[in-house]
Amino acid sequence: MTDSKTTPWSGWDRAGALCGAAYIVMINVGNTLQTGGSSDAHPSGAADLAGFGGHPSLAQGIGFGLEFTGMLSFLVFLGWFAWFLRSRGGPAPWLGSVAGLAGGVTIAVKLASVMPMGAGYLDHAVLTPALARVLADMNGAAFVVTLLPFGVFLLAAGLAILSSRALGRIAGWTAVVIGAAGVVLTLATGVDPVTTNVLPFLLGMLWVLVVSIRLAVRAPRSASDAEPVDRLVTA
Repeated sequence: MTDSKTTPWSGWDRAGALCGAAYIVMINVGNTLQTGGSSDAHPSGAADLAGFGGHPSLAQGIGFGLEFTGMLSFLVFLGWFAWFLRSRGGPAPWLGSVAGLAGGVTIAVKLASVMPMGAGYLDHAVLTPALARVLADMNGAAFVVTLLPFGVFLLAAGLAILSSRALGRIAGWTAVVIGAAGVVLTLATGVDPVTTNVLPFLLGMLWVLVVSIRLAVRAPRSASDAEPVDRLVTA
């Protein structure tokens, strides 16, 4: 039996919600397998050139596949999550579309960041250490650029949650604070791959993981039972 204050939740809804958690798990495991746990944020050009010229191990191949599958999984989550936020209503349901669009841009930039690395693996025989360094830095810079749309995704999702009372004020305000911090800190460091503070990004991934699992396990209250926004604001 379904609680009168909750929305009927289908298996498709739970699958869409879980795709967010799948994204977080797969990209982190995949990245660890690809890098071998290396913590050097800016290795030398010679090291980059050696990396381009080496043959990927089985673990690196698996890691590459996991990262790509994770990004595709996030696209599924974004489509479902944008629908979910819009369906909650509230004074600004369009914020759900902003969240979905910003998340999609994040994945688009992530996918584009693979191109210089692919060129490096393909043409490693004619590369110099300096050119190898440039290609690797393009990949690093692209990662930092993704922090901006990812911050907008969190900010829009948090505001949508607050306006519609979809998941409660804690989830909403947490996303707003983390998203705003991500945008501000990334811009403040000049989108520098070495000095950019990635803490908001890590906290944002944790937020996605928690919200994804929360929505997959337990259906939220229906929009009609949500507490009026103006009452909450004046409380």
